[in-house]
Amino acid sequence: PFTLHERLKSAAVPLFVAGLLLLFVTGLWYLLLGRSWRPAGFVLAVNLMLGLSILAPLVIRMMTGPVRVSRLGFAYSLKTLGARLQTTAVAVAALAVAVSMLVGITLMVGSFRRTVDVWIGTTVRADVYITPESWSRSGRAAQLDDSLVSALTTLPGVISVDRLRSLSPIVGGRRIFLAGIDLGIPLAGRFTLLAGNDSSARVSIRDEGATLISEPLSRRMNLTVGDTLVVDRPGGSVRFPIAGVYYDYGYESGAAMLDLGTMERAFGSGQISNIALYLDDDFDPEETVDLIRSRFPEAPLNVRSNRRLRTEVLRIFDQTFAITRILQVMSLIVAATGIALSLIVLARERLSELALYRALGATRRQIFGIFLGKGMAIGVLALLMGAAGGLILACILLYVVNRAYFGWTIQFHWPLPVLAQQAFTILLAAVVASLFPALRASRTPATELSR
Repeated sequence: PFTLHERLKSAAVPLFVAGLLLLFVTGLWYLLLGRSWRPAGFVLAVNLMLGLSILAPLVIRMMTGPVRVSRLGFAYSLKTLGARLQTTAVAVAALAVAVSMLVGITLMVGSFRRTVDVWIGTTVRADVYITPESWSRSGRAAQLDDSLVSALTTLPGVISVDRLRSLSPIVGGRRIFLAGIDLGIPLAGRFTLLAGNDSSARVSIRDEGATLISEPLSRRMNLTVGDTLVVDRPGGSVRFPIAGVYYDYGYESGAAMLDLGTMERAFGSGQISNIALYLDDDFDPEETVDLIRSRFPEAPLNVRSNRRLRTEVLRIFDQTFAITRILQVMSLIVAATGIALSLIVLARERLSELALYRALGATRRQIFGIFLGKGMAIGVLALLMGAAGGLILACILLYVVNRAYFGWTIQFHWPLPVLAQQAFTILLAAVVASLFPALRASRTPATELSR
């Protein structure tokens, strides 16, 4: 063990330099050559984990070197981590990688959820939304009867109606969501534009037959304001000038919006797919939902208020990302097993040393505390390294991977309560994992020294 420690101690600085060099070269490669390559984000993430791992030996030395020890306590536990690099460096590196993945995924999901929440709050402005029950299954094939639409628009308290007609044409060899909207309602509030101006875009859509395209479609097709969207249809393609690009998190394949009149001229007449009702301030949306359900009991409709629609969207989002909880469990397993195994190895390596402590008068309680402190120290060091690595990993996931594969711009958000809970859980797992090795070490008899 001493020979292994000395070798790793002498290699700590070269490994640290190699880790920094790996991170620098990878970042430079991405900036110069890798941006156009779709899987480049995964190369960045893998090299980040590799680079983070080989930084561990010197980080441990730097963190434990200045520690001053006056008694057998936590400071002594932390100090001795630097004296067993062959074991502690592997444990800290492994746990730091697990923490990095946990923090990175947590920041990504938290940022994505917050972005979707804000997006819904700024775009879902109507009070009541009505779609056919088959909308979620068939999309463009779902339609509302004209007489039903007329009856819904004359309900008490309805001051404005937003009609939508949807199609699913081919653009650039893939199907997109194409919707016709009612320009009687201003664009502001329904679409948050990434490129373009609300007022000028509205005029262009109404008078020039222009279109709004979603950010995913813009990134996939490399289109922006001033370009032309070419949509395939029976009998030939049709072209629409692009008046704006809007944020969208509903259709990763891409979406576009037209005026209802433009859609009818380009694709012929058709029925409305769904409608949204704007109510007078004196009318309760929930009561209007109950009124529609009671007045049209036979109609296969999904009727949702603004509040219920937002709640349902976020519920579906949480279900979609529920799989990420497995990563949290995996991180805790890595933390517990890694710390426990490392401390068991340390106890075995230091058997004669522990026996010497006992011969000099150290109590079992003190030995137990030393190893419990070691587990805590490993957890703290790994959390510090993992937090830094997780922040960089989250940026890679948000600004490289998501944009390359989905075309979404996600606003960064700190889910501080969740991160604090995860940090506490990892430290708790470190303490629990240290109990058995600490108990085993504390039972080392002084007579072991003579053996």
